[in-house]
Amino acid sequence: MLGVLVFCHLTALGGVISGMNNSTGVLNKVMGKRLPISWPRIEKNIGFQMCLRKCEAMSYCLSINFNRLLLECELNDRKKNDTNDLVDDGNYFYAETVRTDHHSNLCGEEICNNYSTCITMPGNKKVCIETDCSESAPGIPNGKIVQRTYTPDLITYRCNGSIQTTCCPPGGKWASLDYRCEWQTTRLVGSNVSFEGRVEVYLNGSWGTVCDDYFEMTEANVVCSSLGYPSALQVRPGAAFGNGSGQILMDNVACLSSEISILECDYVDSIAQNCGHYEDVGVICEH
Repeated sequence: MLGVLVFCHLTALGGVISGMNNSTGVLNKVMGKRLPISWPRIEKNIGFQMCLRKCEAMSYCLSINFNRLLLECELNDRKKNDTNDLVDDGNYFYAETVRTDHHSNLCGEEICNNYSTCITMPGNKKVCIETDCSESAPGIPNGKIVQRTYTPDLITYRCNGSIQTTCCPPGGKWASLDYRCEWQTTRLVGSNVSFEGRVEVYLNGSWGTVCDDYFEMTEANVVCSSLGYPSALQVRPGAAFGNGSGQILMDNVACLSSEISILECDYVDSIAQNCGHYEDVGVICEH
């Protein structure tokens, strides 16, 4: 449904209209701002008021970013706060909703909950239908969401080289999974921060290092991505994070960039090669 927006009585871009609008349940409508969210649910070809109604019908939705040029509605699972503030964007409105389960959700003889929508059936009968998962999406500590869909409601995430998918039926709960990714085949050591260090892999029952021969950004990106970082910033050859110990398990590593673990890349068993710990490779990941 294509919404029509009429912009009236708005002054400076980025101004705030504070207070409550009783007809829509919107608080702190802000023009020229949006909340930065990594995985918002996006509804297209929709107006501002309908965007708010969509948010009010979904349990996880606490605020919206509305793109007034593209008529796109971003449904956010959080509000602005001290650590996640609004950013400037002249194409957007930002607004927060106020949850209520009172008469505004009355649907015939029943009251729809926050993840249901009232629809009119033949004979003018009104019923609540479940339209969204009743829980917010789970966090994935040490993992990385690689795909998010809403019809059906699915999350696919990568955890230390493996891919798992979990789902949530309308009005239901997310499927029970262990959302912690603690088992590792790759790690970064030799630094006091987690996003950089000497690359070590777990292979054949033990941890060992990786030789820097032919190790470039493609290989570094696979390492960083497998650890949950967006990409690599730099390759650090020549034992930049100190000499490792034990075996050098991989040499001449060659990745295609599609691998989810460095162990899926081509490599040579470096035990038989001329590689010493002074050639242990390290990486710095984007964070």
